[in-house]
Amino acid sequence: MKGLRLWTMHAAALTLKELRQILRDKSAILLGVVMPVMLIVLFGYGISFDVRNIRLGVVDAERTAQTERMTQGLVANKSFQTRVFTSRSAAFKALEDFDIEALAVFEKSNAPAVSRQILVDGIDAPRATMIVNAVTGVAGGAIAGESGGAGVVVVPRIWFNESVISTWYLVPGLFVIVLTLTGCMMTSLVLAREWERGTMEAMIATPAAPSAILVSKTLPYFCLGMLGWGLCMAAALWLYDVPLRGGFGIVFASSALYLLMGLGLGLVISGATRSQFLASQITVLVSFLPAVILSGFIFDLRSAPAWADALAHCLPPVYYLELLKNGFLTGGMQDLVFRNMTVLALFAASAFAAAYFFCQKRLRK
Repeated sequence: MKGLRLWTMHAAALTLKELRQILRDKSAILLGVVMPVMLIVLFGYGISFDVRNIRLGVVDAERTAQTERMTQGLVANKSFQTRVFTSRSAAFKALEDFDIEALAVFEKSNAPAVSRQILVDGIDAPRATMIVNAVTGVAGGAIAGESGGAGVVVVPRIWFNESVISTWYLVPGLFVIVLTLTGCMMTSLVLAREWERGTMEAMIATPAAPSAILVSKTLPYFCLGMLGWGLCMAAALWLYDVPLRGGFGIVFASSALYLLMGLGLGLVISGATRSQFLASQITVLVSFLPAVILSGFIFDLRSAPAWADALAHCLPPVYYLELLKNGFLTGGMQDLVFRNMTVLALFAASAFAAAYFFCQKRLRK
């Protein structure tokens, strides 16, 4: 009991010292609270996968009731800025001059049905694909159910994101990036700063146990990181109206585990490098880039090569993003929740086991 009491006193004293350091050096507050809010707001409004303001041209050489309905449907749709041309040559000239980025042509053909041609500026390949899908969907919807139209009418029904709002998909991914940056960045500078300022040698001379040092370097930043997470959560629910179908508990527990993993990884980097500049550079390479590229946030891992998908599943961001999608959008899937929570807990435990090694009270030879 006496040893536990001494350990608690040492941990509390060192934690208080770290809190005073945070209040004196406002960079930790900037990383833990201000930066998450800025990222969630700027990225939430600045990044969008919704197709809008499509500069579309239409040439109706057939001039039937069917093609007129398709043209009217395209003109009335707010996603398009539609211009109706009377000749193909004028429309092609507008496409070549980049006055329009897509052209729908309805013309006569030998077949009974109307020949439909969509010409799209393919410089931006993802946008070109979305434009083709949008034009095809609107034109097909205008003649759905007609006997002279398609033989089979497909009525799409979208689950979990009924209005196809890209923000609902983007916000969970932004949580991954925000917690990765704040978690790793805050602690990647902590031990390195102590070594650079020479205060680590004084800490080694104290009777405090390495575990007490580790707790004191983690607890204040965990609270600061969860404060920033709380502000991001408020923005997701009340600013972007993202639903919370899986429950607050899944999002909170997975975020806490992921933040702990990030804090532990930051301590490992800080203790291994003992240089704030080097630690910040390595943090970007080993935490931020995998969170963006290999989490499934920007690039769909199902379309990636097998080796990239396997590499992504060796890293924690992909598991955290799956839990966030479950917590916000889908709910259910208890087996996936349990499996991913276990994986995140193992990653966090491994990170702190390695951090404990670098918190040992010894000088580098």
